[in-house]
Amino acid sequence: MKLSSFSFALVALTGASVSAFTVPSQSRGGKVTFASSPARLFGILDEVNSDSFDLLGGGNEDAGPSRNQLEEAYEILLADIIFSTNDPRLDIVENFERTTDADFLGWLNAKFENSRDPEEKAALRDLYEMILDVKKRVELSQAAEEREAREREEAEEARLVAAEAEAEEGKALSDTDVLRRAAAVDTAGVADAKAKAAEERKKKTFYETDLTPEIRASYEDLLKKVLPPYKPGDSPASIVLTNYDQFDAQFIKVLNERKDNGDEDTSALLDALANEQQKRLAAATETLKEVLSLGEPMRMEGAIVKLARDGRIDEPFLLLLEANSNQAEAAGAKGPAELMRRLGNRAAQEKDKQSSSKEIKLLRQLLREEDAAEREKILEDAFIPKEGLIVSYYSVFEIICTVCFPW
Repeated sequence: MKLSSFSFALVALTGASVSAFTVPSQSRGGKVTFASSPARLFGILDEVNSDSFDLLGGGNEDAGPSRNQLEEAYEILLADIIFSTNDPRLDIVENFERTTDADFLGWLNAKFENSRDPEEKAALRDLYEMILDVKKRVELSQAAEEREAREREEAEEARLVAAEAEAEEGKALSDTDVLRRAAAVDTAGVADAKAKAAEERKKKTFYETDLTPEIRASYEDLLKKVLPPYKPGDSPASIVLTNYDQFDAQFIKVLNERKDNGDEDTSALLDALANEQQKRLAAATETLKEVLSLGEPMRMEGAIVKLARDGRIDEPFLLLLEANSNQAEAAGAKGPAELMRRLGNRAAQEKDKQSSSKEIKLLRQLLREEDAAEREKILEDAFIPKEGLIVSYYSVFEIICTVCFPW
């Protein structure tokens, strides 16, 4: 074969290979013509070398689970929390990383936003807010631990710097100065012990302790809820009435701090809170007069039971009973003091019966008990399994026959 013929055959073969993967453009006289294209040849070897032909199945390792798989996992986690017999907060803490995941929270938020069932919508919203609350408390606790560790490190560094400065100063002292310093150290030890004992006797009360940054941060959401801007129709008085149970002593300290810094909105809110407290205290006074007018202690306790069932026993009523008991005891009136204490204990017990959960009831009992031994006994009784009386049908039949037919 001549070289020219071989070159012509090679060119023809190359041209046929390229035109074989092009789309026919038009037909003239029954003949189909192909539009030439400069596209590169794509064959089996290119497909094998590409990611689309992965025999080991490793091409989608980084793709992660599909959306349907994620939603199925979220549904299982949600069901585990809802149908659990534990407190939801406990389940949230035990599954903290999963429940506080941003994707899960976004899915839960969309779920209750798109829900058409009012009860389901409210329940899912409460769970969502509960998860956010637990997440914030955990973060604040971690921030407090980090701050305390940082303060300890700074105090240790300051102590080392002071010790090094004293050591450098001691090198230049004479023997007489060293003896004088030693005598001063002996007397200073006694003085320090006395000062420490005096400081122990004069401990700071709750209202004298300083507010930490974590305490302030923990009330940010509540501050947004109770401070302006308000919705149409709301006022400081209505806000206090709606959220009265959330105004605890620590929150009032936060409000007083803001008031001292010149916040007028906080001042108006505290005035509304004081007015609401006076109203509730006046109502509690009238309720106590109604109970004491019965005269006999047994009838008084019966009236307290009825008040508890009607939901009229609140914290002002309990505090009023405690205050009257303390005043009577300070005045030497043991009889009235004992009566007020007895009524107060009965009122607290009846209020515990109306509690929504056993945990709240146990917590209230522990907070009221001052004796450590009694608190330990309450805890033991609370966690001891209660065994019910099991009576067989044969035993019941035997008892009935014995009572009704003694012969």
